[in-house]
Amino acid sequence: MNVSYLKKTRSSQLLKIKKHIISVLEGSSMTRRALVNAVLSRMGMTEDEIANGCVDGACVLLRSYIGTVINEGIEGSEIVEQNGSLTLSLSTAYIVKGEVYDFIKTLLKENVALDKQEIFRRCISHFGADKTFSDKDDGLIRAFAGEFLARCERTGAITIENGKYYLAPEREKTLNSYESFINSINENGGEYFERYGAMLIRKFYEKSGFVVTECSVTGGSDDGGIDIIVRTEDKLGFKDFIAVQAKARRNSHVTVKEVREFIGAMHAIGANRGIYLTTSYLHDEALALVEEMPSITKIDGRTLWALANECNFFKV
Repeated sequence: MNVSYLKKTRSSQLLKIKKHIISVLEGSSMTRRALVNAVLSRMGMTEDEIANGCVDGACVLLRSYIGTVINEGIEGSEIVEQNGSLTLSLSTAYIVKGEVYDFIKTLLKENVALDKQEIFRRCISHFGADKTFSDKDDGLIRAFAGEFLARCERTGAITIENGKYYLAPEREKTLNSYESFINSINENGGEYFERYGAMLIRKFYEKSGFVVTECSVTGGSDDGGIDIIVRTEDKLGFKDFIAVQAKARRNSHVTVKEVREFIGAMHAIGANRGIYLTTSYLHDEALALVEEMPSITKIDGRTLWALANECNFFKV
């Protein structure tokens, strides 16, 4: 490591130093000197170089960089200096998930195609997370933004071209309507979802030309993992016994373990078909398992919305 290289890479060196300081100080406190020496060690300086006062030019420059980052942290109230000791004050900004969603909608409504990293960068800048000493709020914003973009992909509310996200004006109403629909179901709770799901499935089968001989909600905590039972008969007289598991969820997916348990419950009651019904979505592994089995299918949030529109049935 030489002085010329350090000067050329000053910005990246300051960022590395910042991360080292967070790592060293998190959950502890130490004097400025001890902190500087700890960071120097992490930056590759030997014990002898540090003990000799860093007479080497590169070591002297690194000390200067470390001092700069420490002073910026103190000025920003993110490093507390008290009684000769430095303590990290990670006051992560309070980030509201809905506000991140709304900001991304605003970005997409501008009809400017943006890739995922640029959306993340604009969100972080908008909420001021790029000005904080900690990167924890950056991570929180990225998580919320990624979740929202994934939801948009699943609902078809956005267009993705060459890795860039674009919300056409005609998509805005769809996005808002879908979210209102899913939120309304989730707010009404699991029992409501079971009733609504049963009636929607009945309407869909009847609209498709089937005779529905039974469609009932089993109810109760001891339902054995089956929430809805449906029996149908087609025009040729073929009969199906369909078991349905219904999960109304806000922010979590359906796991492969849950799908396996449902398959076991379905077989236990003798059903020859099964539907996993959720307002959320299936984890990739769970989805792969469902797609492997011809007797099982899923109705996730996006499919639920499509069926509701097809049957013109939005609430009970």
